[in-house]
Amino acid sequence: MRTAPPLSLPHSQFSVPISSLPPFLALDAGNSSVKAGVWAGRWVRVERWPSDGAPPEVWAGRFRDLSPCASAVGIASVVPALTPALAEAAEAAWSAPPAVVSAALPLPFRLAYQTPSTLGADRLAAAAAAWALVGGQRPVVALDAGTAVTLDVVSAEPAYLGGAILPGPDLLRRSLARGTGQLPDIAWAAPPEPVGASTAESIQAGLTAALVGGVERLLRQTAEALGARPALVVTGGWGPWMAERVPGVDRVEPHLVLDGVRLLTAPPQ
Repeated sequence: MRTAPPLSLPHSQFSVPISSLPPFLALDAGNSSVKAGVWAGRWVRVERWPSDGAPPEVWAGRFRDLSPCASAVGIASVVPALTPALAEAAEAAWSAPPAVVSAALPLPFRLAYQTPSTLGADRLAAAAAAWALVGGQRPVVALDAGTAVTLDVVSAEPAYLGGAILPGPDLLRRSLARGTGQLPDIAWAAPPEPVGASTAESIQAGLTAALVGGVERLLRQTAEALGARPALVVTGGWGPWMAERVPGVDRVEPHLVLDGVRLLTAPPQ
């Protein structure tokens, strides 16, 4: 597995000359947290805050502390109720109206998704960044393992085809505890054996097999549908954990969604 140099898209109309970029702020607003990165030729600072109901002025203060100035702001949000507060805060902090990632933006691939209005901005950003890293001659899959686990597929054409969504580790663990009378909500850890010798180990063995096995099957079926093994780029809070257990990972990129936000929304220089 490798990490990558700073991204630039293969097609010139989407390329961003990173050496001359003034500070750019990328926001990835997810169900659990808001991740913010300051780009100045590289990610010079990345912070994370809970996706709570903080008012715009609180977010504006956080943004100013993160970077005293920003030339432009891009947002990928899957929390519609939070997006206006983030946008208002960014404009208050730097007088920079943010660009919001959506399927309506110019994209580096054809969109072959039947319901683009329902496509998560984080999925779109991750797919764009993964394709920029390893696409062009072969298909690519962006696997984002967080609150949910998403797999997003870009063909070699390139065209964004869609993907799959399944519960992430914490959702699986909590749902098992909530839906049963006796099973505890335990910490998720890799089971020592596939046959658990205690209730905790039995839960860990079952959850790990369900998640990892499900992802492996999806990847195998995706390769069969494409007629070629796609490059696999993994990100998300559970990304390193997943990469240790799923074969065929080409890259682990902790800031893949932020990279996609930058590639799709940073103004050309």
